[in-house]
Amino acid sequence: MESERDGQAQDLKVMVVDDDVVFLRYLEAQLKMIGYQTVTVESGVAAWILLQADPPDLVLLDIFMPGMGGLELCRKIKTTPVLQDIPVVLLTMMGAKAKDGGYQAGADDFLNKPPHLLELKTRIRNLLLLRQLRAALPPEAEDPPAEVVPGAPPRILIMDALGIPNSHMANTLAEEGWEVQVMRSQEHLLASLRNQRPDLLIIDQDLSDGSGSGLVSRLRSEVGTADLTILLACEAGALELQVGIYQSEADEHLVKPFEPSELKARVRSLLKRSELRSRQEGKVLAADPNEVEDARGGTFSRAFFLASLKHTCAFATVVSRPVGLLAYRLPVGAVTGGIRIPEVMKGQLEAHEVLCRVAEGLFVAILPCADLVELGRRVEALKPLLPAGQFATASGKGRIANTLVKSIWDQFHGLDQAGQG
Repeated sequence: MESERDGQAQDLKVMVVDDDVVFLRYLEAQLKMIGYQTVTVESGVAAWILLQADPPDLVLLDIFMPGMGGLELCRKIKTTPVLQDIPVVLLTMMGAKAKDGGYQAGADDFLNKPPHLLELKTRIRNLLLLRQLRAALPPEAEDPPAEVVPGAPPRILIMDALGIPNSHMANTLAEEGWEVQVMRSQEHLLASLRNQRPDLLIIDQDLSDGSGSGLVSRLRSEVGTADLTILLACEAGALELQVGIYQSEADEHLVKPFEPSELKARVRSLLKRSELRSRQEGKVLAADPNEVEDARGGTFSRAFFLASLKHTCAFATVVSRPVGLLAYRLPVGAVTGGIRIPEVMKGQLEAHEVLCRVAEGLFVAILPCADLVELGRRVEALKPLLPAGQFATASGKGRIANTLVKSIWDQFHGLDQAGQG
């Protein structure tokens, strides 16, 4: 997943504007190290001319420069229709007051000078992803209906085993009207994730039962939680010593101590990303099946699987019917003997059942109304038709998409453990 992002970065251009030539060269080297094309400019006036002639994908902009300062240039970008969707990140060594002024000028985010490489990488990646998600979705209607029914507030979970520092964080976020819940242990958190998926998970690096970055890795390794939106809060030194200078599996980082406005800005950005992803899932379900097939053909994609399962479970709840999953995993290096696995599995499915490829060698079929007895019958029918592999099944009623996927993953994990034993 990280390699895919890095490959995409090579085609993206970042403009850096700063009158400090030494810092400019330093930042240029950092950006090239993480794969971005760079354009460096030493004044706001020169940057404005270049922006209009050849717009970049993102702008890193120093606040204090002679002549046209960063805030003025930011306002010009954000009030020019052909440029206003370009993400602007302000670079500053100032505190909350300077950042508040930047948000008023339309800035999308901030980075402290000099930025940590990991922060720089994740901040740029998230802003570019937001831009891509917005571009991929149709614009929302300008005239909302006369009577708007508000939806449920975004749900945020905070993993804070120590219990003291993040009580302030929870209160700060609750002030915005968001639903906030603090978890005190990893097992408590995992139990909650099985029942209901949050819009955002905030994990503190300093946990009593392990490190936050370790917990992030654990969540990323499981199918049911692999794509959770995660914010990791940590001391500046932990980014290098415990998280890693170049790589992190969290979506974003918040360096402690932080200003309330910075926390809220980071959370707003990640919640917007979750919202756009959900809208994209809806678009996936409404699309022509040919547009959501796996690239190698024959099955639906992982994105379609996750979106379709949620909707199938929601409908099954209304009619009080179960939803079943049947998974087949081909061991690494196994010989297929020319057997086309997707074709064989699809041949055993009904018209209303779908087959998805969710990972390399891992296929999962969604079977509405199938209980464990029916799933067992299907497995026995498939075994003689497929190469020797591993099967897993799960069935249940209710809005339990995450729980079903977690059950499948746990079964495969148990098989792996038994094999190692």
